[in-house]
Amino acid sequence: MPVSARTTEWYLAGLLEGILADAVITDVNPFVYSRPIEPDQIVDRDEETQALLKNAVGGHYVRLYAPRKYGKTSLLRRALADGERQEGLVPVLVDLYGVVSLADVAVRFERAYAKELRGAIRGRIEEFLQKTGLGLSLGAFGISARLQLEPKTDPLPALHALLDLPLRLEESGGFRAYIALDEFQDIRKVHSLDGLLRSHIQFQGEVASYVFAGSEPGLMKQLFEHKEAPLYGSAVPLRLGRLRDDDLADYVAERFRQTKRSVGETLNPLLASAKGHPQRAMLLAHRLWEEVEQEGTATLDDWERAHTAALDELQPEFEAQWRGLDTSEQKTLRAILAGEGSPYRTAVLERLALTKASAQKALQRLREQAEIEADEGRKQAIVDPLFAEWIASLA
Repeated sequence: MPVSARTTEWYLAGLLEGILADAVITDVNPFVYSRPIEPDQIVDRDEETQALLKNAVGGHYVRLYAPRKYGKTSLLRRALADGERQEGLVPVLVDLYGVVSLADVAVRFERAYAKELRGAIRGRIEEFLQKTGLGLSLGAFGISARLQLEPKTDPLPALHALLDLPLRLEESGGFRAYIALDEFQDIRKVHSLDGLLRSHIQFQGEVASYVFAGSEPGLMKQLFEHKEAPLYGSAVPLRLGRLRDDDLADYVAERFRQTKRSVGETLNPLLASAKGHPQRAMLLAHRLWEEVEQEGTATLDDWERAHTAALDELQPEFEAQWRGLDTSEQKTLRAILAGEGSPYRTAVLERLALTKASAQKALQRLREQAEIEADEGRKQAIVDPLFAEWIASLA
């Protein structure tokens, strides 16, 4: 190759490398709100994590409950990771969101074990599963593949085998399983599944610890607090609350600083709007960060644009949520706002054409759906602070 051609080639290669280097995005928004965050990115939750681990090591089962978007899944992932690292537990996270059949549940358990088990223990469990002859596998061709090829396959024997895996783990070397069942309230869609689970877990206290995590207090109460329910009284309740303002303030300010920005005077209005709601705080911080250039300091004008952008993003969600409520529930939410947490003020009820009896019934339904909760002063508060702002704007 002529020298001039080789020189040209080197020049073009260098130019391309420079272009690619320039194209790499390094200034990345540090506030994640659209999915569960990594365990090391959680805002505080040290006390809750420690409570989960103490119960796990002690062999106790826990019922973790909180409204949606309060960070239950992220907390579970942190507790599982800490349990594995600090206590040698075998972590298994099973997502039960949307399950409607025993086949769904069997697939979720199989995939959860497939994702979490590693090394020699994985090999021993895989060998056991294959010996069952039920089509179970930690590889690509497990029970889901079998159900697709043979839709009439009864998934119950496979589910029994999967629910017994903590016993097999213990036989494989004295391992304690730490199993988190996320969105646990959805098992009510599968007939008698709670009874099936109880028939297994009641004998596993020495080899496994369970966390049942749910986001609808009414359904979780039915599963664990009704005397006729199979799981009645079988788990220690743990309520996940709002984040403290000082923890959120440190988190937001530090991540602005790490990305060469300052949150400045906008921190207080952000905290006031978020009201400790984990996901909404991250959404607001994300939108605010987008308004500030590197080396810049956020201003109140930046905050106003960020706040408006967040509400615009949530508009379709809030409209659908509002339409899903009946008229008495809509009026009751407005009464809570107008009464500053007291929904029974006479003037407010009269203005909204809402009777006290109707409000009482609506309040019960709204609590069960985790639309509202009592604050420290026992006044009623709408769980989602941005939804509350949106409702207030309707008036």
